[in-house]
Amino acid sequence: MKKLLFLVSLMLLNYTGFSQEFEVTPNGLKDKFNLENTYLVIEAPGKNSTELYSNAIKYINENYKNPDEVIKGKTENEYLRFETFVPQFTKVNNSGAKLDVSMKYTTELNFKDDKVKFEITSLSITADNGGQSVEFSGSIWSGYPIFKKNGDLRLPETKSDLENYFNTKVTEIKNYLMDIKTEKDNW
Repeated sequence: MKKLLFLVSLMLLNYTGFSQEFEVTPNGLKDKFNLENTYLVIEAPGKNSTELYSNAIKYINENYKNPDEVIKGKTENEYLRFETFVPQFTKVNNSGAKLDVSMKYTTELNFKDDKVKFEITSLSITADNGGQSVEFSGSIWSGYPIFKKNGDLRLPETKSDLENYFNTKVTEIKNYLMDIKTEKDNW
Protein backbone atom coordinates (compact mmCIF):
# COMPACT_ATOMS: atom_id res chain seq x y z
CA MET A 1 0.00 0.00 0.00
CA LYS A 2 2.84 2.38 0.84
CA LYS A 3 4.44 1.66 -2.53
CA LEU A 4 1.19 2.45 -4.32
CA LEU A 5 0.80 5.76 -2.49
CA PHE A 6 4.42 6.59 -3.23
CA LEU A 7 3.94 5.89 -6.96
CA VAL A 8 0.76 7.97 -7.10
CA SER A 9 2.56 10.82 -5.31
CA LEU A 10 5.42 10.66 -7.82
CA MET A 11 2.98 10.71 -10.74
CA LEU A 12 1.18 13.77 -9.34
CA LEU A 13 4.48 15.52 -8.66
CA ASN A 14 5.61 14.78 -12.19
CA TYR A 15 2.34 16.08 -13.63
CA THR A 16 2.30 19.34 -11.69
CA GLY A 17 6.03 19.86 -11.89
CA PHE A 18 6.19 19.64 -15.67
CA SER A 19 2.75 20.84 -16.77
CA GLN A 20 2.72 23.90 -18.92
CA GLU A 21 -0.62 25.66 -18.88
CA PHE A 22 -1.89 29.18 -19.13
CA GLU A 23 -4.65 30.58 -16.95
CA VAL A 24 -6.66 33.70 -17.76
CA THR A 25 -6.54 36.10 -14.81
CA PRO A 26 -7.71 39.71 -14.36
CA ASN A 27 -4.07 40.64 -15.10
CA GLY A 28 -3.76 38.65 -18.33
CA LEU A 29 -2.40 35.25 -19.31
CA LYS A 30 -0.33 33.70 -16.53
CA ASP A 31 1.44 30.42 -15.83
CA LYS A 32 -1.26 28.39 -14.05
CA PHE A 33 1.27 27.00 -11.57
CA ASN A 34 3.15 30.28 -10.97
CA LEU A 35 0.78 33.23 -11.42
CA GLU A 36 3.68 35.70 -11.29
CA ASN A 37 4.96 34.48 -14.68
CA THR A 38 3.50 35.65 -17.98
CA TYR A 39 5.38 32.86 -19.75
CA LEU A 40 5.68 29.09 -19.71
CA VAL A 41 8.86 27.04 -19.86
CA ILE A 42 8.48 24.05 -22.14
CA GLU A 43 10.84 21.29 -21.04
CA ALA A 44 12.52 19.55 -23.99
CA PRO A 45 14.96 17.02 -22.54
CA GLY A 46 17.64 15.87 -24.95
CA LYS A 47 17.05 18.68 -27.48
CA ASN A 48 19.63 21.40 -28.02
CA SER A 49 18.74 24.98 -28.95
CA THR A 50 19.55 24.39 -32.63
CA GLU A 51 17.11 21.47 -32.88
CA LEU A 52 14.41 23.36 -30.97
CA TYR A 53 14.75 26.46 -33.16
CA SER A 54 14.65 24.35 -36.33
CA ASN A 55 11.53 22.52 -35.15
CA ALA A 56 9.82 25.83 -34.29
CA ILE A 57 10.52 27.09 -37.83
CA LYS A 58 9.10 23.81 -39.13
CA TYR A 59 5.94 24.41 -37.05
CA ILE A 60 5.47 27.87 -38.58
CA ASN A 61 6.18 26.64 -42.13
CA GLU A 62 3.62 23.85 -41.83
CA ASN A 63 0.89 25.75 -39.97
CA TYR A 64 0.84 29.23 -41.53
CA LYS A 65 -0.25 30.19 -45.03
CA ASN A 66 2.51 32.83 -45.39
CA PRO A 67 5.29 31.84 -42.96
CA ASP A 68 7.66 34.62 -43.99
CA GLU A 69 4.98 37.24 -43.28
CA VAL A 70 4.12 36.00 -39.77
CA ILE A 71 7.72 35.88 -38.55
CA LYS A 72 8.40 39.30 -37.00
CA GLY A 73 11.82 38.68 -35.51
CA LYS A 74 14.41 35.96 -35.18
CA THR A 75 17.92 35.24 -34.01
CA GLU A 76 18.95 31.83 -35.25
CA ASN A 77 18.93 29.15 -32.53
CA GLU A 78 18.07 31.73 -29.82
CA TYR A 79 14.86 33.66 -30.47
CA LEU A 80 11.74 33.63 -32.63
CA ARG A 81 8.77 36.02 -32.65
CA PHE A 82 5.70 35.42 -34.81
CA GLU A 83 2.20 36.80 -35.19
CA THR A 84 -1.08 34.89 -35.43
CA PHE A 85 -4.54 36.02 -36.50
CA VAL A 86 -7.53 33.86 -35.51
CA PRO A 87 -10.78 34.94 -37.21
CA GLN A 88 -14.05 34.38 -35.34
CA PHE A 89 -12.20 32.85 -32.43
CA THR A 90 -15.19 32.91 -30.07
CA LYS A 91 -18.37 34.83 -29.27
CA VAL A 92 -19.17 37.29 -26.50
CA ASN A 93 -22.58 37.97 -25.06
CA ASN A 94 -23.66 41.59 -25.59
CA SER A 95 -27.02 42.01 -23.83
CA GLY A 96 -28.27 38.72 -25.23
CA ALA A 97 -26.72 39.08 -28.69
CA LYS A 98 -23.77 36.81 -29.45
CA LEU A 99 -21.03 38.72 -31.26
CA ASP A 100 -18.19 37.09 -33.18
CA VAL A 101 -14.76 37.93 -31.82
CA SER A 102 -11.40 37.65 -33.60
CA MET A 103 -7.95 37.58 -32.05
CA LYS A 104 -4.45 38.69 -33.05
CA TYR A 105 -1.44 37.85 -30.90
CA THR A 106 2.34 37.69 -30.91
CA THR A 107 4.26 34.69 -29.61
CA GLU A 108 7.89 34.84 -28.53
CA LEU A 109 10.02 31.74 -28.16
CA ASN A 110 13.46 31.82 -26.52
CA PHE A 111 15.61 28.73 -26.97
CA LYS A 112 18.13 27.11 -24.66
CA ASP A 113 19.33 23.53 -24.54
CA ASP A 114 16.54 21.33 -23.12
CA LYS A 115 13.93 24.11 -22.82
CA VAL A 116 11.97 26.85 -24.55
CA LYS A 117 10.43 29.95 -23.01
CA PHE A 118 6.95 30.46 -24.53
CA GLU A 119 5.31 33.87 -24.05
CA ILE A 120 2.37 35.74 -25.58
CA THR A 121 3.75 39.29 -25.70
CA SER A 122 0.76 41.05 -27.26
CA LEU A 123 -2.87 40.06 -27.52
CA SER A 124 -5.74 41.92 -29.14
CA ILE A 125 -9.26 40.50 -29.06
CA THR A 126 -11.90 42.54 -30.88
CA ALA A 127 -15.57 42.11 -31.73
CA ASP A 128 -15.98 41.64 -35.50
CA ASN A 129 -18.80 44.20 -35.67
CA GLY A 130 -16.10 46.88 -35.63
CA GLY A 131 -16.73 47.59 -32.04
CA GLN A 132 -15.35 46.99 -28.63
CA SER A 133 -12.43 44.87 -27.56
CA VAL A 134 -12.35 42.03 -25.07
CA GLU A 135 -10.23 42.97 -22.07
CA PHE A 136 -9.02 40.88 -19.16
CA SER A 137 -10.49 43.28 -16.60
CA GLY A 138 -12.43 46.53 -16.64
CA SER A 139 -15.75 48.25 -17.06
CA ILE A 140 -18.56 46.99 -19.27
CA TRP A 141 -18.84 50.55 -20.62
CA SER A 142 -15.45 50.35 -22.29
CA GLY A 143 -15.61 46.89 -23.85
CA TYR A 144 -16.17 43.26 -22.93
CA PRO A 145 -14.15 42.55 -19.78
CA ILE A 146 -13.63 38.91 -18.84
CA PHE A 147 -13.42 39.98 -15.19
CA LYS A 148 -15.24 42.86 -13.50
CA LYS A 149 -13.13 45.57 -11.84
CA ASN A 150 -13.64 43.84 -8.48
CA GLY A 151 -12.15 40.59 -9.85
CA ASP A 152 -15.41 38.65 -10.29
CA LEU A 153 -15.60 36.52 -13.42
CA ARG A 154 -17.99 38.04 -15.98
CA LEU A 155 -17.36 36.01 -19.17
CA PRO A 156 -16.63 32.39 -18.12
CA GLU A 157 -17.02 31.01 -21.66
CA THR A 158 -14.51 33.51 -23.06
CA LYS A 159 -12.08 32.70 -20.23
CA SER A 160 -12.43 28.98 -20.95
CA ASP A 161 -12.10 29.46 -24.73
CA LEU A 162 -8.89 31.46 -24.30
CA GLU A 163 -7.35 28.94 -21.90
CA ASN A 164 -8.28 26.01 -24.13
CA TYR A 165 -6.94 27.74 -27.23
CA PHE A 166 -3.58 28.75 -25.78
CA ASN A 167 -3.04 25.49 -23.90
CA THR A 168 -3.74 23.58 -27.12
CA LYS A 169 -1.20 25.81 -28.92
CA VAL A 170 1.41 25.10 -26.25
CA THR A 171 0.83 21.35 -26.71
CA GLU A 172 1.01 21.64 -30.52
CA ILE A 173 4.26 23.59 -30.41
CA LYS A 174 5.72 21.26 -27.78
CA ASN A 175 4.94 18.28 -30.04
CA TYR A 176 6.80 19.97 -32.90
CA LEU A 177 9.71 20.90 -30.66
CA MET A 178 10.02 17.31 -29.44
CA ASP A 179 9.41 15.77 -32.92
CA ILE A 180 6.35 13.92 -31.60
CA LYS A 181 4.37 12.45 -34.46
CA THR A 182 0.66 13.25 -34.66
CA GLU A 183 -2.29 11.66 -36.44
CA LYS A 184 -1.71 13.80 -39.54
CA ASP A 185 1.75 12.19 -39.87
CA ASN A 186 0.21 8.71 -40.23
CA TRP A 187 -0.70 8.59 -43.92
